[in-house]
This record gives sequence, C-alpha cells and structure tokens, in this order.
Amino acid sequence: MAKSYYGLGGYVVALASTMMLMACAQDVKFGLPDTSQDFAQNITYNNKVDILWIMDNSSSMAKHQQNLSNAIPGMISKLNSLKMDYQMAVVTSSMGGTVPNGGQFIGSPGIIKASTPNVSSVLASRLVVGQDGSDNERGLQSMETVLSSSYQANAGKGFLRPDALLVVIALSDEDDKSQSNATTSIAHYTSFLDSIKTPYSDGSRSWVFNFIGILSLNGSCSTTSTDYKEVGESFLGLVDASGGTKDTLCNSDLTSAVTNIRARVLQILTDFKLSSKPVESTIVVKVNGVVIPRSTTNGWDYIAASRIVRFYGSAVPAADASIKVDFTPAEAN
Repeated sequence: MAKSYYGLGGYVVALASTMMLMACAQDVKFGLPDTSQDFAQNITYNNKVDILWIMDNSSSMAKHQQNLSNAIPGMISKLNSLKMDYQMAVVTSSMGGTVPNGGQFIGSPGIIKASTPNVSSVLASRLVVGQDGSDNERGLQSMETVLSSSYQANAGKGFLRPDALLVVIALSDEDDKSQSNATTSIAHYTSFLDSIKTPYSDGSRSWVFNFIGILSLNGSCSTTSTDYKEVGESFLGLVDASGGTKDTLCNSDLTSAVTNIRARVLQILTDFKLSSKPVESTIVVKVNGVVIPRSTTNGWDYIAASRIVRFYGSAVPAADASIKVDFTPAEAN
C-alpha cells in the first residue's frame, strides 16, 4: 500500500481543515463574554440626601401644614430602614410683614439629622410653622437665602453637602411672588440651583424640586374656595426642570404625596446605568445574593432608553446592600 507523506505545509492545511469542520459541527461563536456589574464594587451608592422644606405660612395654611406633618413618620421610617444619610431644614415663605421669619432655618438646631433624637416627631412638629406670615409669599427667595454661600458659611454651615442630592419640597396654596412672574422665577431659580449643585457625571441635575400645592383650578381646588388661591406655576416649572413630583394639597391625607416624593428620591439615588446595552432577557439582579424578580411593584425594571436598572417598592436596596447585575451585552450576539 502506498504511503502518503505531508510536509510542513500539508500539516497546516490539514489542521486548518479540521478546525473548520469542528467549528461548523459545533456552531462556534466568537463573541464577548457575559458581563457582571457589581454595585458594591464598581460604583458608589451615594446615600446622602439634603432636604429643604419650604413651608407657606400665610393665612389658611395651618391645616395643610398639619396634614403634611401627619405623613412624616412613614417617610422617616423608610429612610431609616434603607440607612439613608439624610439631613433636613425648614424655611417659611414670609420674607416680610409682621412675622418676617423667612430666609433662615426654623428651630434649633436648624439642621435635623438622621441621628437627631426622636427625629420623626421633631421634623413633624417643625413643619407646623403657623399662618401668621406675609401673604406675599416668597418661599423661593427664602430658599435662595439659606442656600447662599454667606448663609451656608454661618448659620447654615454643614447643611449643603457637595456630594449629596439636594431635595427641595414646597408646600403652598399660591404661586411664589419672589420674582415678577413665573417665567422669570423658573429661569432664575433653575440657574441658581444649577450654580450651587454640580451635575452628576452623566450630566443630570443633582437637585430635585417637589411641589405639594395647587396643580389646576379644576374640581375642588378652585378660586371659589377661601382656602385655594392659584396654581403654583413657578413651583411647577422647577418640578419639570428637575424631574420632581407634584401633588395636590387638596387632600386631607398627604401620605400619597410624601410617598411619591420619597420614591422619586430613592429612584435617583439607586438608578444604575449599565455600561453597555444588554440583552434584556439575560439580565439578572441580585441583592445580598438573592435574585430579585422583574416587577414595577416590588422588584426591578430595565429602562431601555437610558440603559437604567430601576428598583421599586420593597426591592429598593439599603445603602449597605451588595447589589449585583449580570447580563450579556447585546454586542455579543
């Protein structure tokens, strides 16, 4: 029987042919490996929140202040359970008149912290500022005053932390009168808040404005009532500029309004932007080693437009939780 001999070139051809046959038989894919992103290791979960409450203390506001105060225990309980590093201060809208107590932190000490004894009752009590203030409400001017560099260097020292999310919450049954009109007011205070809070690395604002007040003149919130005056156009403009929440104060129970604010704050702090576009079906989210279901009630969801994994309800992780997201990048397919 004749023998066949292969030189070096023959062996290369044979090896190449064998590899091609194996690849075809096994349907080999040469793609990117699955990706694992770990919150605890790869990003900093910033749990710092500075919250400023702007309370309208003009006539007719006492009952609304009390309604808001009643909703505070639930908010504080949730922030504590998630181990948030929060601090709060309260200002009024009265920058003139017989009780010009705006432009300064109410109470002593002016800054309420997570470590403050009986923090829930202290804040709930402090929000009830009365209704003897000026009817020329200038809550936004009051906000600007206490957040100014001069006030922060003295009476307000330590409140405005550079690495914390700034949350402003305004309660009022009228529009703000700090500027000549709503358009000017929105532009001025948006610029001011941008100037004191550096944007996040993705360009989004590190402050968020929330409003509990008159959203429209329809229904029970109308000018025919002595309690409800006008739509808070200036406040609503700041809400829209920052992606905050807006709720009516016409309800005697403001629990829902406060819950919405809390949920939005936690969204901003715990939203996680993936480094690359994933194959959605491959996303697995674990908190402290436990797989979390995909659910907008008590779980997580993926916001494709911004590549964000967002948590909801009881699935919102505590600040010290180990959070891990595994997925296959879309480029791998």
